[in-house]
Amino acid sequence: MTETISALFDTPLQVVNIGIGTFAETLRQQEVPVVELDWQPPAGGNTALVEILKQTDGTRGLAEKIDAANRQAIERILASQPQVVDVQPAAQALGLTGRTILHAGPPIAWEGMCGPQKRAVLGAIRFEGWAEDNAAAEKLVESGQVSLSPNHRYRAVGPMTGIISPSMPVLVVRNEAFGNYGFSTFNEGRGNTLWFGLCDEATLERLAWIRDTLAPAVAAALRQGGPLNVFDIVAQGLQMGDECHARSAACTSLLVKTLLPPMLEAGVAGETAAGIVRFMANNNHFFLNFTMAAVKATMDAAHGIPYSTLVTAMARNGVDFALRVGGLGDEWLVAPVSPMDEAVYYTGYSVADAAGDIGDSAIIETCGLGGMAIAGAPTIAAFVGGSLAAEIAAVEELRLITLAAHRKFSLPPMNAANTPLGIDVRRVVETRIVPFITTGVLHETSPTVGQIGTGVARAPLAVFEKALAALAHKWGLSTSLPEPETVLLRK
Repeated sequence: MTETISALFDTPLQVVNIGIGTFAETLRQQEVPVVELDWQPPAGGNTALVEILKQTDGTRGLAEKIDAANRQAIERILASQPQVVDVQPAAQALGLTGRTILHAGPPIAWEGMCGPQKRAVLGAIRFEGWAEDNAAAEKLVESGQVSLSPNHRYRAVGPMTGIISPSMPVLVVRNEAFGNYGFSTFNEGRGNTLWFGLCDEATLERLAWIRDTLAPAVAAALRQGGPLNVFDIVAQGLQMGDECHARSAACTSLLVKTLLPPMLEAGVAGETAAGIVRFMANNNHFFLNFTMAAVKATMDAAHGIPYSTLVTAMARNGVDFALRVGGLGDEWLVAPVSPMDEAVYYTGYSVADAAGDIGDSAIIETCGLGGMAIAGAPTIAAFVGGSLAAEIAAVEELRLITLAAHRKFSLPPMNAANTPLGIDVRRVVETRIVPFITTGVLHETSPTVGQIGTGVARAPLAVFEKALAALAHKWGLSTSLPEPETVLLRK
């Protein structure tokens, strides 16, 4: 026995450290080799959340129902075929009545809106001709003569401020596999634009041109050439350096190539077509709204399946972050948005100048694009550490909170690996890994400065914890957590 103990102390230490990192650091200071195992307690050690997770995984009948529901949701996503079939005024396509303005994110009162969204609402009122200036427009809102409502309530989505007013043309996207629709406006491009929370005379002129020139030409091209398959273009764009949220340059170029011949064949004047091509060429985000409307139609088809724990939409209004989960129907969970402290800011600006995370475009990440595909866009590597290796590591980490991969979307820098798909509320709560969104940053207070940076925004962990609690109550599970308040988003 003595010899065995002596041999033990004569053998070099081989240490594996699990948990607190300071133990490993103390050993390193004594020049002892140590292997660290990255581990943390499930759900951050929150026993109430852990108990819910145990019941969803360990209760045989419930676990089978959840797994079957999530498989069905994934199958519906993969089977979806979203195609742009028409362009129509929002009043016609969405059934807007009266003086109604739609906006990104969950419902919010005028008094609580962030700066850029307020400014965009006032600009839309002026565009509609309901008021001549901002002061008159603000009086209409404050007196209740203009109604404000979330885009998602009307099956629509909009980037950044996400403003849609009745006479604005919208892309009509039909999911050919399931017959449902999604809608979005045309992207306005750079400069003083409503989606950036700015409005001047040039803004109004551009909106009028989109309504009177761009929209009819695109509608004519669709009638001439037939529906436009959005995901076919997205799949190609991923091979050419897009991740299809913060970068859509390749997809926009492919769109020009696809639309121009039928546009000319439909009789659109050459000068008009040239102006449209020039507008698209100067706006690398032009295809973004096509992607958003297509993803909306896709994720709506996968929504509403009882017992599904898959996230089917995320939306932000600069103040609140809203989460929709497949098994919760029309009930959305809401939590404060995260600060924009991971953005790359333009010279002279910082997080102190920024509005909160904003836009309906976060739905893109629920469908295997955007942050889920960031390794496909090396030009935006600065968002997550500055290297392609960091982008790849970010995608691999997101696989820990997803249930599948999108068969149509692959990433060349990762040996054509398919993008992560199907954010599972349970996995987010268990691992504490939240999805990140590739996005822009808007100035909170300036009426003349729009975008001030780009980067990533993290979804707030609290909204996923609320969703898990809401599911537990819906399923009648034993839990000490109170039933969270929800927001209904339906017409």
